[in-house]
Amino acid sequence: MTDAAATSPDPSTEDLAASLRLSVTRLARLLRQQADAGLTPTQLAALATIDRSGPLPVGALADEEQIGAPTATKIVEKLHAAGWVARTPSPDDRRVTFVSVTPSGEALLADIRARKTAWLTTRIDALDADDRQALAGVVAVLDHLTSPTRPAVMAIPPEEDTA
Repeated sequence: MTDAAATSPDPSTEDLAASLRLSVTRLARLLRQQADAGLTPTQLAALATIDRSGPLPVGALADEEQIGAPTATKIVEKLHAAGWVARTPSPDDRRVTFVSVTPSGEALLADIRARKTAWLTTRIDALDADDRQALAGVVAVLDHLTSPTRPAVMAIPPEEDTA
C-alpha cells in the first residue's frame, strides 16, 4: 500500500483493510514486546485463556486456542513447571485434567497487563486532544469489528456460477 492510499480522503475498503491490518499487526508486536515475561506468544495466550475461561480441560484449551491437543499439553506442562497453572484431575473422568491459573500466574498476568497499559498510556498521553478523540472513535469501531456477535464473513467470496 502506498502512503497516498493511507492519506486519501476516501480510501477504498481494500486499502483501508490493508492499512488497518498493518497498524494492528505493528501494535500487537509492540505490545508483545512489553510483556517481557519469558513466555512465547502461544504460552501467554494460553495462560490468558485459562485465566479467562478456567478451570477447563486441556482439550477445551486446545479448542479455544485452535491448537492441537499435544501442543496444548506441552504448553500446560511448561506453564505448570513454572508454577503459573495448576492441574487437577477430573473427579468424573481420570483421563481428563482441568487447568487453572495459580495466584503466581494471576500476578504474572496482572503485571504484564499493567506494563502494556502503562506503555499505551504513555503513547496516548503524547497525543493532542483531537487525536485522542479520534482514537476513542477508532476503539469503538474496533470493538464493533471484533464483536463475537457479528456474523461470520467469508474470507474469499465464492465464485459466481456463470452457467
